Amino acid sequence: MEPMTTSSPRVRTTVTRLSRLTVIALLTATLGACMSSPGNGKYDGKDDPLPVKSNQESLDWARQMTGHVAQTAGTRVNDEPEIINFTPCVGKKGEHATDGRYTLFYSVHADVPDEQQNDVLRKVRDLLTGEGLTVTEYRENPAGNSSAQPIAAFSARHPDSRYVVDVDSTEGHNRMSLAVRTPCLIPPSDSPSPSPSATSTP
Repeated sequence: MEPMTTSSPRVRTTVTRLSRLTVIALLTATLGACMSSPGNGKYDGKDDPLPVKSNQESLDWARQMTGHVAQTAGTRVNDEPEIINFTPCVGKKGEHATDGRYTLFYSVHADVPDEQQNDVLRKVRDLLTGEGLTVTEYRENPAGNSSAQPIAAFSARHPDSRYVVDVDSTEGHNRMSLAVRTPCLIPPSDSPSPSPSATSTP
């Protein structure tokens, strides 16, 4: 009789799939939708209330999202410092609100051999389009581009929550950046406004 701790390959596969679906649902629910259409094709959601998220909540979400993307692409975030940039939201005519609304740009790096970067892009594209994002940029490294600077680039935007995911080759070789950009968010009324300056943490 097999020990209770031993699971069959089929059970392990089922658990892995359920875990992945749970992560996807969590990521979507954590950021929250920024728009909700009442059924009018002309509705653009511009007057909807902004999602309420503290800077720590949005940073936690960004870390989860990049980890989710990296894992699906078969790579790992390396030990380079995170890039964390909270920026105040500015209106089209330069308007500044007084409620602390902000956007977050968050980026990390992964070690990816040049010859595997196109494969990473394809996996990320399949993952995110399956989760409802719309691809806005997709460029693979040309075949035989072994000595030139890699130029793989990918960007996708969620049509409702309006966050953006970017995966790109970086300067040099065997390295890619994984980044997310949030839409305009508003902090809870009892939380301090995030610093507008970019920061990096080990």
